[in-house]
Amino acid sequence: MAGAGQVFEEKLRPSMEGFFVLCEAHLSREETEILCGWSVLVRLAEEIWLSVGSGHSESTMVVGPPQVLPLAERLAAAVDNLGLSTWFTGRSRGLAQTRTGPWGGDLDAAFYIALFLRAAQHSVRHGCPVVHT
Repeated sequence: MAGAGQVFEEKLRPSMEGFFVLCEAHLSREETEILCGWSVLVRLAEEIWLSVGSGHSESTMVVGPPQVLPLAERLAAAVDNLGLSTWFTGRSRGLAQTRTGPWGGDLDAAFYIALFLRAAQHSVRHGCPVVHT
């Protein structure tokens, strides 16, 4: 049922350049790999690598939301977590002009922070896997 929170899907591809700059500033290389490198988000104690190609690489990382969520939350805190909620209402560009804040400086980076944050929250909240292709 649309709008019931049972389905999470996003098909946009803004530039990730600013997002990677934020990752470098606030996360270790290993943390960045965990946050950005997963293809399947499912309840696990630690990440595992499968020798099955994904859309991004020759292997597939399967990781648990408890590993991804704190990393995404750290990035969200760095750019004003409150502004990120506007990404999924379609008001981000207009709001960035009237309500300034760190999140509005790079809307593409804010998009990816919101995407990874909401994916991990969705997986935790509903106890379901999320696939990133």
